[in-house]
Amino acid sequence: MRRTAEEAAQTKAALLEAALFQFAEHGVAATKLADVAQRAGLTRGAVYHHFTDKTALYAAVIANSWDSVTAPVWAVLDSDGPVEDRLREFLVAWLRRLREDRHFRALLTITLNASYGPDQPEGISDGRASKSYGLADWLQRLETFLAGKRDGARDGDGARGDGAGAGQRGTHADDPSGAAAGILAWLCGTALLAATDPDLLPPSDASGVALPLRGALP
Repeated sequence: MRRTAEEAAQTKAALLEAALFQFAEHGVAATKLADVAQRAGLTRGAVYHHFTDKTALYAAVIANSWDSVTAPVWAVLDSDGPVEDRLREFLVAWLRRLREDRHFRALLTITLNASYGPDQPEGISDGRASKSYGLADWLQRLETFLAGKRDGARDGDGARGDGAGAGQRGTHADDPSGAAAGILAWLCGTALLAATDPDLLPPSDASGVALPLRGALP
């Protein structure tokens, strides 16, 4: 039984990985379950054993990948150090992942693509709901971070050596909601660029993130 359970888990993981890249490369609506099975080296029966239809498979891909694939990037915001430094490192890490991590790029491609889900009313609804939930979560994380409410989100007094006021820079933006929305728009925009051609992305260094960083921090 242990072996059977392990094999079932491996089969499901293979299907999710195959679906992720099939959806990203060919679009959700154009992808057939037979395509996913073939890519995973499995049968259609294996797909139906784990997922009732393409809508369920799409939702599972999003649910399975969202945290595991994006968590390492978001963890940068939870690290120690000045807020401005952490935000800069987060944005740079985002660009690097878009360039170098095919799982990250594929996930962002299918979640930000205008086609929300399989070509069925319930699929479109489920896909839009998954996407909306994920992006709303990102927006809330950014708002919390920029408002200085996340544990450890602080710039130490005198950290920049330019007066007491400098210690507040970035921890309490004049408009955390607006700044978070601006950062989210930049994240989505760069993800769409990467889906078209990663070479179109800004440099994966401080110079490439200077503009969104300046817009987010007063």
